[in-house]
Amino acid sequence: DWDWLIMTQVPGRALTRAEFLGLPAETQLRLVRHLADGLRQIHAVGPEPFADDWATFVANRSSSFIERQIGHGVDPKIIDALPAFIEKHLPRVPLGPTVFLHGDVHFGNLRFESADGEERISGLFDFADSRRGFHEYDLLAVGVLMIQGERELQREFFGAYGYAESDLTEEMRGRMMMLTMLYETSDLRRYATP
Repeated sequence: DWDWLIMTQVPGRALTRAEFLGLPAETQLRLVRHLADGLRQIHAVGPEPFADDWATFVANRSSSFIERQIGHGVDPKIIDALPAFIEKHLPRVPLGPTVFLHGDVHFGNLRFESADGEERISGLFDFADSRRGFHEYDLLAVGVLMIQGERELQREFFGAYGYAESDLTEEMRGRMMMLTMLYETSDLRRYATP
């Protein structure tokens, strides 16, 4: 099993969200800064080996989103509001230029270790969902699956990636929500449940 082999070769250990939130606040902030910096470096890698099918991916994922949410059992009132939301926010998702994306950044695909008494990220693995695409697609999983509305951590993460405070607008929130809807396992019902 390749996953097992890779997991045993990447130094460090898994960290759950509960364990992460149990760390001192400054440690959490340092880790999200480290993660943002790492993603910025990944996005600087040349994406040429991957087909540039981002526009097709966006079209396919957005056209099937409502059907997938019906399958997840999302409230019909929310389903009824989705076409208008998609119409408003889908044009905000850039179709280019594209960068190399990991595609699935979350606690399960990261390893952590203590070095000199400080917790740090020691590795990122599982590149099975890697592709070319708009860089914010990699940032959304961090927000949805790791930070989950922790405002200070979210601002620290975006700031460390390179966003100015003035970039964190309602338009960006709408775009990030639209990107979340494109995510492979997107389930609005699960995201709304604490």
